[in-house]
Amino acid sequence: MTFTNAHTHLELGWLAALCPHAPGRDFLPWWFDLEERRRKMSAMACFVETKFRQAAEAGIEALLAAGVTHIADLSASGSSIYPLNESGLQGMIFIEVTGQYAEQADRALAMARYVIDEARPKLHSGLQLGLALHAPYNVHPTLWKKGVTYAREAELPVCVHVAESRAEYDWMTTNTGPLADFYRETGIPLSSPGMSPVAYLEERGVLDLKPLLVHGVHVDESDVQRIAASGSRVVHCPRSNMRLHCERMPLELYLKHGVKVYLGTESLASSPSLDVSEEAQAAIDLHDGYVDAETILGLASQPLSGG
Repeated sequence: MTFTNAHTHLELGWLAALCPHAPGRDFLPWWFDLEERRRKMSAMACFVETKFRQAAEAGIEALLAAGVTHIADLSASGSSIYPLNESGLQGMIFIEVTGQYAEQADRALAMARYVIDEARPKLHSGLQLGLALHAPYNVHPTLWKKGVTYAREAELPVCVHVAESRAEYDWMTTNTGPLADFYRETGIPLSSPGMSPVAYLEERGVLDLKPLLVHGVHVDESDVQRIAASGSRVVHCPRSNMRLHCERMPLELYLKHGVKVYLGTESLASSPSLDVSEEAQAAIDLHDGYVDAETILGLASQPLSGG
């Protein structure tokens, strides 16, 4: 039987202490804490490699114990690639890039290209490597352009976090809210595009690549229609969404328009486990009255397609 966890960050398992307890925590302060921990860690390269590799190995043990057979993992370092290759799990590993400044684009993609080129020939037939362009609020337009070109030329599947938090949506559509305030205060050179996160991905040509879109909480029907028309797929992470006060994803809207939806746990930094059956139960509770339990359970038993 196929059992798919379509969104993890195995290497972040060492940050499980950041996972909010009830009643949760707002997304933006959580994200700032996560990024600060990662920045401090990046100065200790040997420690990073060991810590990330140990977290990936522990995460794989938890996935196998939960009966998971297919996975989509995001890794900024590549630390999960070889443990996953040895595990027998099938699916995709996306090398994640970010960059809020234009001058960061070439370096970020060069590092991703190195990891992908080195590992791609060594993977067993059930695993693919791909590129994750982190999110509309954390990627400069230059990196979008060069990243999309690279993914297309290298025939890589693509993954993007999109429309996760209200802060992201408010900044992107109206240049308001705490994320807008943060960018103004820090001078980060990202400008609000004045459109929804999904519409922005369409404008950037990202939807043409049929990406795996993670979260997709703050969307309207026109956004879902864009996703459906492109053939893109969506990953629902209900426990992370609720613990980070991201609100309820309109799952029924995606299903109405025939969008393929998977379940994912997110990282242990925002979810209490990597058990997708627990994620399914959380989704059943969250969408009671909107989507029936049998349909939600079916979302966890779909093999991942490459896009």
